[in-house]
Amino acid sequence: MRRSAVALLAVVCACTAPWIALAAWGPSGNVVPNVVDLGPPLRCLPPPSKLDLSKEYDVFDKLIFQQIIQIAVQVGANPYIAQLSSWALASWNAVSLYDCKATPAIPLGISRRPVSQRTLLNRNKAVAAALMRMHGLVDPPLGAATRAIMASALPRGKSAFKLDPVCDGSDKSWDSPECVGIRAANVTYKWMMEAGWNYDGRLSRSVNARPYTDYTGYTPKNTPWDITAPCNWQPLHETDGRGKTWIQTHLIPYAANIKPFFLTPEDAARKVDMWNCQTPAVYKSQVDEVLRYSASLNDTLKMQAEILGPQPFVLITSMMLRENKKWTITDVLAFNLMSVIYIDAQMAIIGKEKIRHDGIRPASAVRYWYGTNNITAYAGAGQIKSYPGKDWVPYLGTFNEAEYPSGAVCWCTVLNEYYELWNGGESNPKAGVYDPPLTFSFQPGCSLREPEVSPTKPTSFTIKTTKEYIQRCKDARVIGGVHFRASVDAGDQVCSGITKNAWSKITALYPKIKGETC
Repeated sequence: MRRSAVALLAVVCACTAPWIALAAWGPSGNVVPNVVDLGPPLRCLPPPSKLDLSKEYDVFDKLIFQQIIQIAVQVGANPYIAQLSSWALASWNAVSLYDCKATPAIPLGISRRPVSQRTLLNRNKAVAAALMRMHGLVDPPLGAATRAIMASALPRGKSAFKLDPVCDGSDKSWDSPECVGIRAANVTYKWMMEAGWNYDGRLSRSVNARPYTDYTGYTPKNTPWDITAPCNWQPLHETDGRGKTWIQTHLIPYAANIKPFFLTPEDAARKVDMWNCQTPAVYKSQVDEVLRYSASLNDTLKMQAEILGPQPFVLITSMMLRENKKWTITDVLAFNLMSVIYIDAQMAIIGKEKIRHDGIRPASAVRYWYGTNNITAYAGAGQIKSYPGKDWVPYLGTFNEAEYPSGAVCWCTVLNEYYELWNGGESNPKAGVYDPPLTFSFQPGCSLREPEVSPTKPTSFTIKTTKEYIQRCKDARVIGGVHFRASVDAGDQVCSGITKNAWSKITALYPKIKGETC
């Protein structure tokens, strides 16, 4: 019996549990692994250069953007999620004392620096020291890499960055921006530890502790080899494409226990109902939309899926905006405080709901629903073929967490609401307009997923408004095969408005946003 007939029969019979036995998953085992991101070819990346502290954005680019990519590729999603928030806080805490009115998000016990010290060089030194210290605290190998970057940083001579400043806590020591940065990192790290991030794993065990390990006892309902609960998450097999394989463990199952920084208690308590996956017709419709996109992938759809989700698109967007708006580094780091808001939401709202609903990912649902029946879909680099559903993989790599609701879309909603508020919110009719529009461009072969294969020609797409941006984010996650439509809608819904509710805290830290001047 074909799958569509099975679905219709189940609906007519108003069956619930019995339809589970009709899935075409087949015998357990022999599960196709998802391939993790291979990364764009080196030729597609900016050529290496020394960090220059006299340049407005070099510290942000080399110690936040490039290092967050390194940690995501080399270590995975657990530290990637945590550091987006902590680095944003630490860098803001460091730079704020070099502004006439800005204040640290966490008190440092240091007075505002005198006008004579409020130079670009000192701002950058303070931020660099904060980030180098944070990198070393949370990931020693990354810290060593950052220290090497700073050891060769420009300028040299008397203005060179101090790798090992003497910071004795005296008033005079705070004349050294490196000491200010180190203090900013230390107080940020202390706050993150007390908030329950489990950086060192000691919340899990006292002996053989490992960073970010679970202590809640979360256990998947499905094994990596078989599905007995078709609405629930299945740990996926993954490979680097070169022979190394492993099985996922769930991303930060204790998310609900982490204290948010900016979110109000009411927002942290938000919930969203699960989609009706128990109804076969609904299940099939969610699966089939993913497969329609999988069968129609082209250069533009692939690049949209790659940029608006797995890559740090929020950081990329802020880097595009700063050039257009001529922001200072202080402006950039104030804008980057949105990272704290969306990571608050990722833990307190999205992470909590992901564990509560424990939703199945498309990678598992497609294989479960179609099994040995043929589908027409993406079949690897540049290919669309007909083959058994059990062999399907999504275009994008799938994060190691339950599916519902979408965290990436929540981040996208926070980004765009933050941008609107930054531009005046409801008082500005054009607050939601990107002027000039944001244009994402890709050269041939510079794909994250299909290096040297996609795109086949120069490819770009443009976003003109915040509403369009959010819609593209939602579509991108379905196009990439990592979320269902119900999930992306829920991610937008459950995070809508949280930025507005936290906005007074942001403007209190940086009054310039409200138009206040020195």
